Amino acid sequence: MKGNKTGTKRVISNIFFGIRYTLKFSPGFIAVALTEGIGRALWHIVQILFLRYFFDAVESGVDFRQILFVLLAYTAYNAVFELFNKWRLNVYVPRARIKLHKCVQSELYKKARSLDLGSYDDPEFYNDFIWAIRESDTRFIDIMDHVGMIVNRVICSAVVLGVLAVIDPVVAAVLFATVAAGFFIKKKITKVWYDCNEEMNPVRRKISYINRLFTLPEYAAELRQGGISAHMRGQNNKALDEYAGILKKTRAKRYSWGFLSRFLMDTFPQAGITGYIIIRFVLDPMFTLGDLSAGISSCFKLFWTLDDISNYVNKFNEHGLYIEKVRRFMETEPKIRGEEKDVPGFESFELRNVSFGYNFGGEEKAVLSDISLKLRRGEKIAFVGYNGAGKTTLTKLIMRLYDVENGEILYNGRNIKDFDPESYRRHIGAVFQDYRIFAASLAENVLGREFTPGDEEKVLSALGAASFEDKLSELPEGIHTQLTTEFSDKGIGLSGGEAQKVAIARVFAGEHELMILDEPSSALDPVAEFELNRSIAENAGDKTLIFISHRLSTTRMADRIYMFEQGRIIESGTHDELMTQNGKYAHMYTVQAKKYLADQLEKG
Repeated sequence: MKGNKTGTKRVISNIFFGIRYTLKFSPGFIAVALTEGIGRALWHIVQILFLRYFFDAVESGVDFRQILFVLLAYTAYNAVFELFNKWRLNVYVPRARIKLHKCVQSELYKKARSLDLGSYDDPEFYNDFIWAIRESDTRFIDIMDHVGMIVNRVICSAVVLGVLAVIDPVVAAVLFATVAAGFFIKKKITKVWYDCNEEMNPVRRKISYINRLFTLPEYAAELRQGGISAHMRGQNNKALDEYAGILKKTRAKRYSWGFLSRFLMDTFPQAGITGYIIIRFVLDPMFTLGDLSAGISSCFKLFWTLDDISNYVNKFNEHGLYIEKVRRFMETEPKIRGEEKDVPGFESFELRNVSFGYNFGGEEKAVLSDISLKLRRGEKIAFVGYNGAGKTTLTKLIMRLYDVENGEILYNGRNIKDFDPESYRRHIGAVFQDYRIFAASLAENVLGREFTPGDEEKVLSALGAASFEDKLSELPEGIHTQLTTEFSDKGIGLSGGEAQKVAIARVFAGEHELMILDEPSSALDPVAEFELNRSIAENAGDKTLIFISHRLSTTRMADRIYMFEQGRIIESGTHDELMTQNGKYAHMYTVQAKKYLADQLEKG
């Protein structure tokens, strides 16, 4: 995703992208922002004109009641505007921010879920994803606020510039030229900071990761063993040093451009132009006290508004650069696609000469080579082999989390690339090695959604199929017990084996026709593992089961076993057939059986 340059046209296009996105979820925001902008502009203009009127009135001896009437009108306008602005700041904007945050984050999460799993293998994509999540809704809200602000400043500047041009056109021209020069300087500063932030983004992600390690409970035990805690602290210090180094590298540019900007936009106008107006008042008898007041006030107001216009134009440039990340993320389309959404029920599956490899940093790593196999509805299949043999990768191809590079995968005789991935995956349930338990109730963890009263039987049945009844009977609130203590003091933590059973229950609750269980009982001892897998097989009915394991305590119940080694199927058959062949499977099974027997004898 990196490497696209963001030109002026693209920046402007990005701004309108942000405006459209904001209006999609909060259509009233632009009206409120523009009302504030126009109201604020009128407030500045009224202030200048009131001061000029007041001093000229005092100097010329206008009736006091007339001055009082104008003062009351001026005060009334200020009061009405401030009441509106307080409502905007304290009621409308906070409510709009929450709504926009909810909607935009939901869109980003939805988009992230739709993208290919392979996208997360790309560090640049992941950096941009984190950036998009962090910046999106804040940038969209700021754009709408700044639209109102720039309307305010443009109206105010136009009127004040007219007033000042009448009083002294030289001052107006000098101020305009000064601010124009300042605009280009600030644009340069914005680009320096953007490049700096882009370089710091992966460093921030590393610092954030280490921060999570020391705050999440699942890492607490590991951090108290060995030297990993000291190592991660060292990595954190290195990342912070790298962060400081990036800031140091850009320090000279930031300082020099910042100093020049301040001189042009602050020191010169305040000292030079103010002095010029005072000298003119002293030397020019036609220059009234009202002109002096309005001239100085207009000078500072015009400088401030023009300076702000340049600030906001640069802000829009900055927003455009940051929204480019969000926009590229939102416009990224998954490569894994398919048209047909009406996917029929599962009957058969076939892999023909399938090969696949992961791409890390442009370097291909072959994982599977020339895999061919078949399975039919109701069969119980086992993929076995040592870690790294390619078993888990094969299941990800079956689920179409990745697409095969060579060969084809057929579902009911049709290539799975014909089907819409989301619709296709509804027929497949999987428990992966890196399953997760969420900070939600047990029922919600099983269902993968909000619990309704009609779901109770489904949840209990799924937990029963996963052999969770004994633990369930101990839980204080049954299936409504909160898991983890993240948000509830009454939450409970599960052991590794118990958590695995909850993950398995999810598959049964989903009523999938094809079930893939990747090391589903690795946290259990062999006896408990055998009982769990037998329960799974019995409760699966006519569903098709794929067991993946490097432990062979359950392979006897499989209709067919595939032995993997270095990304290839080296043996296949029933347990008895493979034992008769006396090959790799038989050796692996015998070694494990001896180890189990030795452990039992040692326990006495």
